[in-house]
Amino acid sequence: MERFLVSASTGAMSSLLGKLATIISDEFKLLKGVRADIRFLKDELEAMQAFLMVMADIEEPDKQTKLRADAVREMSYEIEDNIDKFMVLVEREPRSESDGFAKLFNSSTKKIGDIKIRHKIAKDVKDIKNQVKEVNKRYARYKIDESSRPRVEKTDPRLRAIYKDTSELIGIEGPRDDIVQWLSNEKGESVHQLKVVSIVGYGGLGKTTLARQVYEKLGSNYKCRAFVSISRTPDMTKILSSILSQLRNQDHAHVGDTQLIIEQIRNFLKDKRYFIVIDDVWDVQTWQAMECALVRNSCGSLIMTTTRINDVAKSCCSSDKDLVYKIQPLNDVHSKKLFFKRIFGSEEKCPANLKEASEGIVKRCGGLPLALNAISSLLATGKTKQEWDHVQSSIGFARGKNYEIDAMNYILLSYFDLPLHLRSCLLYLTMFPEDYEIQKERLVHRWMAEGFIRGEDGEDLVELGEAYFHELINRSLIQEVGIGYDGKAQACRVHDTVLDFLIYKSTHENFCTLLSTHSKTDSRVRRLSLMGDDDQGNLEQLDLSHARSLGAFGKSREYLPSLVKLNALRVLDVFHCHAFKNHHIKDIGRLFQLRYLNLCWTVISELPSQIGDLKFLETLDVFGTKLSHLPQSVTQLRRLARLFVPAGLKLPDGIGNMTSLQEIKDINTFVQSENVLEDLGNLTDMRKLKITWDSAKSDKASSKEKILVSSLCKLDQFKLRNLVVSIFLAENDLTFIRHPFFPSLHSIRAIFLRRGQLRWISKWLISLANLENLGVDAEEIEQQDVEMVGSIPTLLEYNQFSQCAGPVIIRGGFQQLQSLEFVLTVSGGLMFEVGAMPNLKTFYLHIFIHKFKPGGFDFGIQHLSSLAFLRVGIFCGGVRAADVEAAEGAFKSMTDAHPNRPTLETSRRRTEDMLQDE
Repeated sequence: MERFLVSASTGAMSSLLGKLATIISDEFKLLKGVRADIRFLKDELEAMQAFLMVMADIEEPDKQTKLRADAVREMSYEIEDNIDKFMVLVEREPRSESDGFAKLFNSSTKKIGDIKIRHKIAKDVKDIKNQVKEVNKRYARYKIDESSRPRVEKTDPRLRAIYKDTSELIGIEGPRDDIVQWLSNEKGESVHQLKVVSIVGYGGLGKTTLARQVYEKLGSNYKCRAFVSISRTPDMTKILSSILSQLRNQDHAHVGDTQLIIEQIRNFLKDKRYFIVIDDVWDVQTWQAMECALVRNSCGSLIMTTTRINDVAKSCCSSDKDLVYKIQPLNDVHSKKLFFKRIFGSEEKCPANLKEASEGIVKRCGGLPLALNAISSLLATGKTKQEWDHVQSSIGFARGKNYEIDAMNYILLSYFDLPLHLRSCLLYLTMFPEDYEIQKERLVHRWMAEGFIRGEDGEDLVELGEAYFHELINRSLIQEVGIGYDGKAQACRVHDTVLDFLIYKSTHENFCTLLSTHSKTDSRVRRLSLMGDDDQGNLEQLDLSHARSLGAFGKSREYLPSLVKLNALRVLDVFHCHAFKNHHIKDIGRLFQLRYLNLCWTVISELPSQIGDLKFLETLDVFGTKLSHLPQSVTQLRRLARLFVPAGLKLPDGIGNMTSLQEIKDINTFVQSENVLEDLGNLTDMRKLKITWDSAKSDKASSKEKILVSSLCKLDQFKLRNLVVSIFLAENDLTFIRHPFFPSLHSIRAIFLRRGQLRWISKWLISLANLENLGVDAEEIEQQDVEMVGSIPTLLEYNQFSQCAGPVIIRGGFQQLQSLEFVLTVSGGLMFEVGAMPNLKTFYLHIFIHKFKPGGFDFGIQHLSSLAFLRVGIFCGGVRAADVEAAEGAFKSMTDAHPNRPTLETSRRRTEDMLQDE
């Protein structure tokens, strides 16, 4: 499938050039002169694209070149919109999703018999040509000689962090002492062993400051030591030279080629005890080059690195004995202390009229020391209350005009180190509200609809989009949420301060529009996000005819723009917007360019039949709606790849014609007609399928069972690789209990038992060759049930929500398990013995502490040798606050005593049912 990239920096230029190249190929017949005009356009636009590519890497362009870049970028969108409108006019027959632009254009042009349409195309091309010429002439008249521009060299602001007065530091002692304790020799460790610690976290958390504090604390124990900082484009010879001079305690070292200096450092360190800190490592290759000089001797040496990139941290800490230390934001107490100390000396000295604004500003800084220092510095110069209120409510963090703000922008953002496609994906996050949890699946599908994901022919764009998502996490630009058993995040959040910069950047490039920040009434809206109670009058004034994305948030939103105005829309997402009702989508059939439609968790109860006119639609998400069926016209959506529906919804007959479908969830199979179940087997591109097996919902269960099983067997032979089955069983369900003919399909990855007894399907579960995830939320389980589950060799995640009939002791089994979730309602109901779950990394525990005796929280988690995360949800009903605090303290003691020092996260549930202290 042909894919043309849309970018924040270059607009639709790459996409446009790809389409123009298709149009001028020899096989297409055009009116006389049109081909030459298009070829001229293509040549001119290629030069403009090169200009935009250069501009993309200039952090602070001058006003003239920025105006030109904006004009060229906006023009590319308009030209592409015109071409796409033309393609809609000539598109008559539905085609498969695998048909790219070339096939579509070829098919369409052959059918254009109307000479008026041909002349209109020629006129539009001529108009575009004149527009391009005018843009070039306008900026040629005012070109400035680049050599005349003054150049200002900036000092690396990290120097301030390295040499910061310790009296200015807040909250550093805990992390510093944690690392110092680890670096100190522990019982059973060799005193000669080399240790490596890598401090990792996003920009502005104080990694450099922390590293320097550890360096000062331990440095006196080492005669040979060095501290160097690395830039984004490091001069390796200069850096290695600095290390050598510090190790030798000389003013300077002889500068030679890189290889010679590495040899000198290795020879010097081979028999010495040293401590070297390498600050701000940006990529694995840089670390590997540095590592060549660092001899791993047996003298008790230490190496410390800091980085914002997780893969770099892991590369530095390749040994099992090394430590990746994830630095955390400051808590509320330390954040306030740092903020108020910088401005007033202490919180008590803060004027009453600035108290409320101060609280809001501290919250927006999100525990980021760099942001707290920068904003407090900005406000410390006698600002008025109105200015304080403005800082609290604006996105002005990125627009400050003092040294501290400039330093924050420099350190916070590795935006300009991103490739262009990742910049677009990152800026698109401004479409979501502050502190919003953004689901990976939803985000990736929206990126795809916008054209941000570029893949080669045959490449899975969903997998590629997920790789983009995880790369942004790896670079610490977004925060991971909901780590799965594969160790990867299922969602993300954006730190408030980073989001402020992205909004600032997005606004200046007219990439996304938020009504709260929109000031250019004459600019065309490309992407619009409606958050909160936006002013209806402002919304009505916007030109939405060129908008490509529209998102709406807020359950109580009353006003939404008419779809009639949105004829360029690719993405419509009103997830959880309760005010979005049936009348809002009556004109949905006019959105001819729509690729992504998300009505999830709205009160929509009926889709208009015109939805079948959306020939380009790729994703339709109506999960959680009030829909009981889909209109027959849905089967005309031949490019639809993903369909997400409520479990009780009835699909129309004829889905077998929707051959582009790759994913369906969640369908209750026994609600469907026999024709639908049979058609299911014809969807040969199906890769992911989630179904519910509840034969009690059908009076024709017996015949439907056979048809369903036959279709699933067919899909298992094609591309289906992820089948999820939710099972509701009763004692009279003969299929699973007495005659288990449901096949042991290779594609079955997850089973969720919602009703019935686990032992009824134990033999079938054990027979599944690729089962990775098992969830049980049915009748009580016993020790023998857990042992059976532990014998499933491929199991990676086990979610146990059912109550236990008695104590559960885990000894063997569960050899591959990565994630365990367990609901515990009885004291002494769970115990891990030595050797239990050797690969378990994440343990989610839900505990009702009113059932436990004081001090009864010993589960033997010290025996979980690979444990990295312990997440505890404490149900507080029937106990006092002191009891909850004691439980939290007990779990902290457990993790502190664990050899791995796993990360602990506790949360309180049902706090409204907590007993009040007398």
